[in-house]
Amino acid sequence: MLDGLAYGQVIYDERGEAIDYIYLQVNKNFEKLTGLKDVIGKKVTEVVTDIGTSNPDWIPAHGRVATTGKPERFEEYIAPLSKWFFISLYSTQKGFFISVFQNITERKQMEKNMEDFKLALDNISDNVIITDPEGVVVYVNKAVEKATGYKPDEVIGKKSGALWKTPMPLAYYQNMWNVIKAQKKVFVGEIQNRRKNGELYTAIISISPVLDAKSDVEFFVSIERDVTKEREVERAKNEFLSLASHQLRTPPSIIGWYTEMLQSGELGPINEKQADYLKEIYAANKRMIAIINSLLNISRIEMGTFAISPKEIDLKAIVDETAKELSSQFKRTIIMKADYDPSIKSFKADPNIIQIVIDNLLSNAFKYSPPENTTIEITARVENDFFFLSVKDNGIGIPAKDQARVFEKLFRADNAISANPDGTGLGLYMIKKVIVDGLGGKIWFASDENNGTTFSVSLPISSMNEKTGTTALSQTL
Repeated sequence: MLDGLAYGQVIYDERGEAIDYIYLQVNKNFEKLTGLKDVIGKKVTEVVTDIGTSNPDWIPAHGRVATTGKPERFEEYIAPLSKWFFISLYSTQKGFFISVFQNITERKQMEKNMEDFKLALDNISDNVIITDPEGVVVYVNKAVEKATGYKPDEVIGKKSGALWKTPMPLAYYQNMWNVIKAQKKVFVGEIQNRRKNGELYTAIISISPVLDAKSDVEFFVSIERDVTKEREVERAKNEFLSLASHQLRTPPSIIGWYTEMLQSGELGPINEKQADYLKEIYAANKRMIAIINSLLNISRIEMGTFAISPKEIDLKAIVDETAKELSSQFKRTIIMKADYDPSIKSFKADPNIIQIVIDNLLSNAFKYSPPENTTIEITARVENDFFFLSVKDNGIGIPAKDQARVFEKLFRADNAISANPDGTGLGLYMIKKVIVDGLGGKIWFASDENNGTTFSVSLPISSMNEKTGTTALSQTL
């Protein structure tokens, strides 16, 4: 017998009101369920001293049943015992009672936990749907009604999404059920659903199987986030980028062409002072084009819309050409030391991405190295499907206080601003975004102020497989 049992006699005052009772007999489970020992012959107020204060109707309830003979059933929390009980009171003889009870503390705690759980879920902005193993809905949070327009009672008891889903390809659902039911893994995907008013919306869903002790699916928990607005913003950004790629670049390109024509003398002779002005215009225009390209690249990288087109590349030729262009731009002689591993000869990658990395690392080495005795060392190799590149200079270095912020967008160290006021603070941020966030590679550095810097990158070659996108990344030099 799992229930506890107590037989007792009620004590009345002179007015006939129950003021206490005595335990006459209890079963073995009484002590297990209540934790009370040696109660026979004792008053309840002796055994549970605060019962009258914590549960003022406890003794009167026993008195009513013992007096009227009418059974009563109720749930009660006994604070002095820190336990919940479900009690059934009976009486077969006036003045006496039989109490049959169960300890329901665990059940009550579970109910409280469930209420807390539901309260937490109801305050989540994402849709939360819980289904049985066959996909029949057993619970939805408040967000579901807000997102779909369907009330909980219109959804519970039906197949998940039956009311609001728009048919996706059959392969999509086959794959989803295979992942969550056969493989018993989490499924994450993007889906289009239809609200009650007929409006389509796009959502990211994550469905997790919850398994029992035998590793069988007990239920599924689906979390759905409406990303319709985000997708609209992405479309707007793509449209802007498409427009910006043309409209922002056209004016400086025209300025560059006409400047070159003027410099060449095709439109007539120019004097030395005019030539100097045109040189400044041309250099400033190139800086503007580089900034525009950097900003457009960052937008494409952050949205993941850039294309990847791997090709066989000649890394040495790219480095030599970049170094030659930079030497001309900065009007200085650079001692270049290169160590190219033979594996580089068969290197295949997106030339634009590699060019951006080399452009930025080499240009930084040029900008922040001393005007004389400038030495730049380049090391490159391919190993275990990774491309490694390091660029070392003997320049101004990075102050220790600024090193943690080197890869932040628009950040420039104080000594870098002093050395080259025209920098943008976009180059290293862009490299980190495309290499680390976009392609799963790494970038790191070692530097001492006034003693040079070495930047290193590693890039998984496999991540540079063909990828369609709105456009390729642009060179920044």
